[in-house]
Amino acid sequence: MNNPLIGVCGIYTRAEGIYVAHLATGNNAITIYPPHFFKRYRERISKDFLISCSDMIKHYFTVHRGFMYIILTKEMKAVYRSLEKIEDDSDCFVCVTTDGYCFGERQGNIFIMKTIVSDDMLFESQKEAFGNLRDDFIKKHKELYGINI
Repeated sequence: MNNPLIGVCGIYTRAEGIYVAHLATGNNAITIYPPHFFKRYRERISKDFLISCSDMIKHYFTVHRGFMYIILTKEMKAVYRSLEKIEDDSDCFVCVTTDGYCFGERQGNIFIMKTIVSDDMLFESQKEAFGNLRDDFIKKHKELYGINI
């Protein structure tokens, strides 16, 4: 592979559960995945309630090859607000991954993934707007890695 996707993950436990901090070496961005994210991933995407949390995290990072994001406009925050509690003035984003869409907050080059939803959970208005993001994500993966998602 000419353009390997290299990242480093740190897994740590706090009172509320297992967190993952992922450093993407290509863009010096850190993404933090709190326990709530993996709970939603299990419920909404993998639907595998038998594997351990550690195995599910390994599966997630095996299947997902990065993400592409956009900052949410005030109007676009409605779908996020319907799924999770957010503040109006936060720098919220939506990103597309292999299996769905993640919503979170950005603080500089630190992304905090709050939740993940499948395509069928989006409102019709978001499907159109976020569909363009998915198209760009697929195109970029094909260009960088020569693979179709």
